[in-house]
Amino acid sequence: MQGILLLAVVLFADMAVAFGKENGHEKPFPLYAFCGTGDHLWVRQREPVDSPATIRAMTEWMSRTYGINRLYWRGGQSMMWDQYVKVGKETSLQYDWTAWKHHLYNDLKINQAAAAACQHRGMEFFLYSGLFEFGVQPDIGIVGPYLFEDTLRIGHPEWCAMDRWSERRCPGPISFCYPEVRKIVVDRYVDNVERFHYDGVTFYTYVENCGIRYEDEFGYNLPVLAEFSKRYPGVDPREKPLTPAQKLWWYRCRGRFVTDFLRELHSRLAPKKKTLCMILDAVEPDFTQPWWGKKLRGTGRIYLDWRAWVREGIVDELWVQLAATKDQTRTLDLVLQACAGTPVKITVRATDPFDPVWRPYIARGVTPVAVITWARNGIERFCLEPASATTLRSSDWRLRLQTVNDVETGKLVLEMDGVAALAGDPDVLVRRRVMFAIAARKDAAHVDVLERGLADPESSVRIAAAGALATVHGPRSAEAIFRALGQHGYFQMKEACVDALAAMGTEVLPLLRQAATGPVYAGREVAVRALYVIGRDHETKGVYAPLRRAMRDDNEDDRVRYHAITSLVGLRQKIGSAQQRELVSDLRALAAADVAATVRLRAAWGLGYFHGLSTTEERQATLDILQRRFRMYGDGCCLPDAAFGWRVVGNAMLQYHAAGRDALEAMRTQPEDKWLAWIAYEVRYVPHRLARIVPVEETKALDIHRKYAPSFPGYRSW
Repeated sequence: MQGILLLAVVLFADMAVAFGKENGHEKPFPLYAFCGTGDHLWVRQREPVDSPATIRAMTEWMSRTYGINRLYWRGGQSMMWDQYVKVGKETSLQYDWTAWKHHLYNDLKINQAAAAACQHRGMEFFLYSGLFEFGVQPDIGIVGPYLFEDTLRIGHPEWCAMDRWSERRCPGPISFCYPEVRKIVVDRYVDNVERFHYDGVTFYTYVENCGIRYEDEFGYNLPVLAEFSKRYPGVDPREKPLTPAQKLWWYRCRGRFVTDFLRELHSRLAPKKKTLCMILDAVEPDFTQPWWGKKLRGTGRIYLDWRAWVREGIVDELWVQLAATKDQTRTLDLVLQACAGTPVKITVRATDPFDPVWRPYIARGVTPVAVITWARNGIERFCLEPASATTLRSSDWRLRLQTVNDVETGKLVLEMDGVAALAGDPDVLVRRRVMFAIAARKDAAHVDVLERGLADPESSVRIAAAGALATVHGPRSAEAIFRALGQHGYFQMKEACVDALAAMGTEVLPLLRQAATGPVYAGREVAVRALYVIGRDHETKGVYAPLRRAMRDDNEDDRVRYHAITSLVGLRQKIGSAQQRELVSDLRALAAADVAATVRLRAAWGLGYFHGLSTTEERQATLDILQRRFRMYGDGCCLPDAAFGWRVVGNAMLQYHAAGRDALEAMRTQPEDKWLAWIAYEVRYVPHRLARIVPVEETKALDIHRKYAPSFPGYRSW
């Protein structure tokens, strides 16, 4: 690795002056990069990682331009999710995104491509993953950002971090207090490290969900309680409030088993000369991280004894996470002091790795990590040489790419004929950037270039071309989009096509109505979603009828019907009162029908939004339907969504205010049906909302449980 770094320094030397002038540093230094792969496969404007060609280009750009010699690849986490996690169809966008990733990882084999590209460039290749990220129980995920859960959690709910009554499970973690859990997870990571030739593993410690309600809600598994009692015999954290000292010990007990896991993993990785790296929160490095912008840690507080990891040689590297500079530098000082005289290396995630604030830390051996997920990250340039009209013909694709990028951003003004000619460039990133440049310059003369781009062999170019047609389009652009969807209908392509068609406005309504009944699934979905945007931004005339047809068609794909329901509910304020009543009637019928859960639950969700648009009599009719459906999730329920559908229906009932709450309360207090009582309690008193934490004071939560919780009926698999 030292030889690689020296080579990178030599290559850098010739461009050091320009590099230093542009980025504010004086000499090259070791630099790593993080690629948040899932973000790139969701947000199409970010640098693509959707093929071997785009990944080879990315690693060449990072290596040759900035001397980056290590890539942290979050795609390794997605690959493991593809192996071990169950995903539900009931949230269509999430399911679609997962199908897109599955295609890339299994058909195009982008993990293998990333490993090979890094090896070719002499870059280290690190698996980046969440230490506690094992998915969520579906009654939480169905109304949140995810409907996915690890098979370990599904098969062994008792292995999750538990609340004090052993009823609710913490969304996200599997508890490392069980030796069999640690062995299974260690085996998984070792298998993936060997299979994909990773040089190391890096763990972050937050969880991406909003299921926790108060800090000390979870973690009361019996081995953790037994560990706690060694210091405080006779004190049960489940029964009485803890003193500050006892609480800290409680957090240490939870963290003790994290240390056990890391020790066991390191013992398997070290003989293979693989690196184990842990990320520390820059604000509170002794505890697990909160998810970005959240006030509560999704894991609850778990003490991370990183000083012991350093002393015992359990970790090889520590990474200080992004935060305010004063927090990062303070934590870096702590870590540097603790690691002095040890072989443990230190990295820091930097907004701009070339900021002079990092210079003294780099001099002490700290390596900055640039993040290519962001628009502004310090490594935006593809080539450090200045661009001009002549560099459009450079033999170096990076300089051609930089030239097109400068035209796109307005830093360079050139005749667009020369730029558009690069739509046939041999490099994928150059061709992709041409599409962006045509859109940015509003170059209507080259719409044909965008339309041809829809047939490019690389998906990232096709997606960029479709997105560009939202800004610049011609009379044949919409037809070209639907032809492309007949060949390529994955997640990001559909997202771009929706935007483009919606931007064309009412002039494409006839084609959208036609496509909504066409033979191509992707075309029908895109048409339905684009109809909504046109109805929202313009008028619903010509929009309502095709959406209603798609919603009501029993032969239509469930996902198209899902999007049609979503669209119609989104337009509820713009349609007439007669259409509102008609729509409510349709939604009631679907919510009560024996149809796929994807459709039935979306209809129930939609009914929740019509309280304010209904008469008293209509509200009661709707609530009656929702109550009947909710009761079907009681004892003996055999519905495919038995583990989670009740949350959607129950949340819709809550939108009917006092009447909905009273209906749930009646079901909670009835004595015959234990499951019905429990789920009514959960909806009424343990709320979960879309993509946000619903916090509650711990004392209030305990009081609510004492007063209202019925007997726990157990767990349902999904």
